Formats: sequence, C-alpha cells, structure tokens
Amino acid sequence: MNRRSFLIYGGLGLLVLGGGIIVESLYQNNDRMETVPENKEGLLEDDFFYIIYLASLAPSGHNTQPWTIRIINQNHWILGTEKSRWLPAVDPDNRESLLSLGAFLENLTIAAGLKGYDVETAIRTNQPLDSEIIDIKLYRKHKTTNFNVEEIILRRTIRNNFLKDPLYAEDLRDIISDDRDSFIYYPQDSKEGKYLKTGTILANQIQAYRDPAQEELAKWIRWSKTDIRRYMNGLTPETMEIEGIARWYVERFYSDKSVMDNSFREATIQTVQRQVNAGSGWLLFTSKDSSISELIATGRKLQRMWLKVRSKMIAIHPMTQMLEETPLLTKIAPDLNMNKKVQFLLRVGYVREYPKPISPRMPLSKIII
Repeated sequence: MNRRSFLIYGGLGLLVLGGGIIVESLYQNNDRMETVPENKEGLLEDDFFYIIYLASLAPSGHNTQPWTIRIINQNHWILGTEKSRWLPAVDPDNRESLLSLGAFLENLTIAAGLKGYDVETAIRTNQPLDSEIIDIKLYRKHKTTNFNVEEIILRRTIRNNFLKDPLYAEDLRDIISDDRDSFIYYPQDSKEGKYLKTGTILANQIQAYRDPAQEELAKWIRWSKTDIRRYMNGLTPETMEIEGIARWYVERFYSDKSVMDNSFREATIQTVQRQVNAGSGWLLFTSKDSSISELIATGRKLQRMWLKVRSKMIAIHPMTQMLEETPLLTKIAPDLNMNKKVQFLLRVGYVREYPKPISPRMPLSKIII
C-alpha cells in the first residue's frame, strides 16, 4: 500500500461524509464566535442584525447556507433561497432546502422574541423552486421572551464517538415533547433500527458512485484554509472530523478531483459502515405530506428538538441518503409500516464530551439582498 492509500484508508476512515443533506459543516481556525459579529455595514438596525445572525446558525445541506432575506422595510422581510446554493443532484425538488429554511425560521422566531418582537409569517408560493418563499413581519410586543441563546450558538452536528447506551425514556420524552406526533424512535438493535442501518449503508454506496452526487459534494468541500476564508460555507476537514496527520495532508494536497477517486468513495463507505454501528438508535421526523408549509413546519420542529439535546449530551448526526436515492426513498415508509412522509433520518446517541461548533458562516451581506 502506497503512502497515498495509507492516508486515505488510515486517516480518511475518519472522514464522516455520512451526514446526508441536512449536515451542517462548521470550521474556522478558532471556535465559532459566541457573540454577534459587529454590524459594520449597517445593513439593518442592530436588533434586526442580531435576529438574522442567530437565524443563520441553522443547519443546511453541505453547509450551503441557502437562505436569503430581502428587506422590504425594517419590519417586513421576505425569506427565500439562493439558486447557486441549492443541491440539485441530491435534492432536485428543494425538499431539504425548505426543511433547512424551516430551521432558519425557528431560530429567527426565537431570536426575535429575545429582542421583544412577535413574528408573523405567510407562505407566498406553492412552487419549491421559487426564490422567495415566506413573508415575515415583525411586531413590537410588550415584553421579551426568555430563552438560553447558547442553545442556538452551541448547537452542532457530531459524527463520531457515539456511545451505544440506549436513550433514557425521560430524555427522549423531553426532547420530543413539543412535537410527539412527528417523531418515531427506533433503538439500534430493533428490527427497524437494523433495517435503517442496512439501508443507510446501501444508500451511501449508491450515492458515492453516482457521479453527479459526488461532483456536487466535491464542489462544497473546502479543503484549504484559503477556500474556507473565501467562501465561509461548505464542508471542511475539521467538521468532517478528520484528525491528526490526515487533516494536515488533505488540507494541503486534496482537491475536487480527490473526491472523485475510487479510494475516496470507498473510504466514505467504510466510514459510514463504522458509524451506523455506533449510537443509541435512529430518530425519524415525519409529516403528513411534502407541501411547502409542511416542510417549513417540519424544519422548525427539527430545530426545536436539536436545541434541546446538548444539555442531555445527546449527539445528532443526520444521515439522509435513504431519502435521496430513489430506490430506497420509495420503500422506506411502506417497509416501516408508516402512512406519513419521512423527512429526516437522524442517528442519535450519547457522547461523553460535547465539542463546541467551529463554523464558517457567511457574512450577513451575502444573506441580506
């Protein structure tokens, strides 16, 4: 085995690309800022700048951060998505972009409450590929909402070091208490858990060798620090949890072409096989259909749940390839005897340590249009 192969299999075995579409990627040289960046450009009043900044800490596929805000006036905005940050190879109908938009909206609503505003929203289209999706109006109310803002700032995806301990019933009850009808939990060793493990491996095998999907992935990996600083979005070595010499190597020598190598594809599959054997089980989010309103609502439910898990040392790792590859997408609901649409597939488990997020987030000047 030559040096390149050794690094791929010995080091990139840590490369966690099983994160599916709703996997945020967070990386910069230092921990993500835990205070709001300075409002240097004066795009909005400071309170509104703060609200949009906290909203932008939501998860998105490949960390594309697809959201946009068009300002009608200080209290009236239009929330949409930017086509150049869509993922057509794995999300051709923008289903997962809309789910991410829902997570963004949940953060925005919480942040607005912290500043003393109520938020009124209205869906403005029934076309998922439209660039403008939701009307947002903010109204001053008499008092602010209490919420621990660190739950937004410190939320993150974790991919490795899951414990196999089963979830405590009270922990599961607490994290899904607001939206119980939308959640289904399957323990790791249950029949359904084994089905999801096998299906996730197969879906990753299909996707890793589907060139359009792999090319799209390559487009969003920022191997070098130069590219991270340039784009402030996308997947990075640190957030993919590549460690040690492997990280040093890929940061200097990997490129888009590396992602298309068979060795990279095989390393990805091996990583997924290792990951799905760890953790407590699988958490599915469902909705009655895939209308825009349902997708936005489901994304909000996901975010509400995700903001609760850190205090319980529960890690979340979205692994959604079964929902992105047609042969498996059409089978998952009937195979699990479900009459709802599955919108998220999350691997969950306890961890001993909860690392801080390390996130490149685009400046708000790229979000506010």
